[in-house]
Amino acid sequence: MKFSKKYERDYHWYLSVIDVFSFDGTEEYHNNQGVDLIQFDRRGRTAKECFYLYDSNGIIKPTCEPEKLKALYKTKGSVNLHIKMFAKDRAKGYLPRIEFEKMCKEFNVPDWFVVAVENQKEKYYE
Repeated sequence: MKFSKKYERDYHWYLSVIDVFSFDGTEEYHNNQGVDLIQFDRRGRTAKECFYLYDSNGIIKPTCEPEKLKALYKTKGSVNLHIKMFAKDRAKGYLPRIEFEKMCKEFNVPDWFVVAVENQKEKYYE
C-alpha cells in the first residue's frame, strides 16, 4: 500500500509521541455503528494500513498488530483531546502563546496541530 507524504509524516509523528499523548478517556474503540475498530487476524493488515484505511475512508480491516493499532487510536484520541484543552487554555489566557510554542517545539508537532488549536480557541472566548 502506498501512502502520501502527509500521511507518512503524521504516522511517524503519532508513533514518536505514543508515550506522551497516551490518555484519551476511553478503553474501547468503535465506529458510529458500534463495530470494533480493532479486529485481530494473524494474516491481517499492518497497524499502519488499518489506521490509514479507517482514518481516510472509514474502512475497518483486521490487523495482525492489534496492540500497535490500539496505541495509534489512543494517541490520536489523546492528541485531539489535547488540542481541545490547549485551545480552551489559550482562549482563557491560561496558556500564553510563548509557552504553547515551547510545548509545540518540544513535541515537534506538525503544523496542523498548531492551526487546530488556534482555530478552535475562537470557540472558547467568553
